[in-house]
Amino acid sequence: MLLRFSWLARAAFLALAATLPANAQTATVYGYTWSPAAPATTSPAILKVELNSDHLQAGGPIAIRVSTTPDVVKVVTGNGPRSGALTSVAPGIFTSQATLPRVGGIASVKIKLHFVATTADGKSAAVDVPVSYR
Repeated sequence: MLLRFSWLARAAFLALAATLPANAQTATVYGYTWSPAAPATTSPAILKVELNSDHLQAGGPIAIRVSTTPDVVKVVTGNGPRSGALTSVAPGIFTSQATLPRVGGIASVKIKLHFVATTADGKSAAVDVPVSYR
């Protein structure tokens, strides 16, 4: 079945598409959410960590979104010698996207991604998020 659209419908669609943010078509999907067992009652605190998956692949993508108390100004994550700061996108929201390094072997291992949230006055809170890495 062939659908035909009038020039007016095509123009309206193109006008709508032009108003959408560039990343609207490639929105990140966070398929794994980790929250601390006990809700935070102090500040600073990491309230939630979201990842694209809890089964990460060497050479594959990783997308991270961390929700914190609003007083946090920096979030760093890493495992072993590799670490990096996430980008602040709003008060209490930090994100990052990257490609994971390749490692030798085909076995899947359990690791913990370490996250540290820090306030302007140097107070910090840390969590470890369990994931599988292959």
